[in-house]
Amino acid sequence: MKTPKDPAEILESAYNTALREFRKDKGKSFLANLNVKAKKWVEVVAENCEKQKAVVTALITSLTKKIESPSQDVRYHKVELPGGYSARTFDTKYVTPFLKERMPRIAMKESGWLTRSIEQPHPFTLKPLFPGKISAKHVKNAFLEILNDIEVNKADPWQYLIALFILLIRETSRVQATIISMPPIHIEKEIEIDTVIDYLKSHFFTQYASPGASKLPVIAIHSLYQIMIKELKRYQGKKLEPLMSHISPDIRAGRVGDIEVTDENGNCFEAVEIKHDIPIDAIMIDDAYKKFKHTPIKRYYLLTTAEPYIRSGEEWNIKILISRIRKEHGCEVIVNGLMQSIKYYLRLIKSPKLFLNVYTNALKVDAEKASEIKEEHLKKWSQILEAIK
Repeated sequence: MKTPKDPAEILESAYNTALREFRKDKGKSFLANLNVKAKKWVEVVAENCEKQKAVVTALITSLTKKIESPSQDVRYHKVELPGGYSARTFDTKYVTPFLKERMPRIAMKESGWLTRSIEQPHPFTLKPLFPGKISAKHVKNAFLEILNDIEVNKADPWQYLIALFILLIRETSRVQATIISMPPIHIEKEIEIDTVIDYLKSHFFTQYASPGASKLPVIAIHSLYQIMIKELKRYQGKKLEPLMSHISPDIRAGRVGDIEVTDENGNCFEAVEIKHDIPIDAIMIDDAYKKFKHTPIKRYYLLTTAEPYIRSGEEWNIKILISRIRKEHGCEVIVNGLMQSIKYYLRLIKSPKLFLNVYTNALKVDAEKASEIKEEHLKKWSQILEAIK
């Protein structure tokens, strides 16, 4: 097959080839054609794809560019470097949009070159060693070795790109399989609120091996708002904004909380900010006020999973500050523990059983489009659902 030269076609063709190989034998026969070192390098990058999205993006960008322009030394990823090109522009135009469509869990918001570890004005070389502070040294080494292999040893970038896609499909398909296997909820009777609270505590506070559990309470509260928007008169004509990343402040630029409800004019009406294992103090409330003071917001919730939920000795300071904000701005600031608030919201809605369905679906949706919710978080909830039966 003739290798395409248009970047978008290169990506699609490589991905479709990888998909065929994966469906045939999980890619084993294709990967067997790589030498031992090359296979190990690609495996290291793929296995860390959710933690090292920028590296994955940079590698896909470099390989695709090399296929498109064989004479380009893709280690020189900036125009200010000798003989360099704008990898960020190439990524933004071709690679990140492709990943958002095909592998959204590992896609960057805009470009891999917006991370400090990648955007350094130095070539991706082994000697001298690229100084970018990629947190996992073995991933950094694998990334640089692959680029060294295609530039110095003239290895085939097309083979590397297909191999990488095979392994990325393998990684992401595991999560997809877990999503598909999550059992449907069949509850004959209405379920007690305290029972739902117990299920959520078990899901939120299990000691997981991987990060991302702090997103679970956010998804739960957002799920409750999905129901309240439809059922409560207070939210008539209001819109619940979609969830955004819980781990990247840049992504949430312009937002005043993890969860936002907007009014008929698109202005912020109500917001919820959720802290993980941090007691609330006056400084947190003041920081929140700075974010929403120029909006017409009516109510702002600051919730935390910490118990007690207010930092010791801060009770009076918080009371005074909340009163001042109400007088100056008009917004009602409510500080509370997460589980207490969830219990209150569950009393407001018609059916706690409905919440379990909405929350389960929300977990699936979030896991499909982002990488914060991990496979073990989904499996834990599946175990809880099985117990309900």
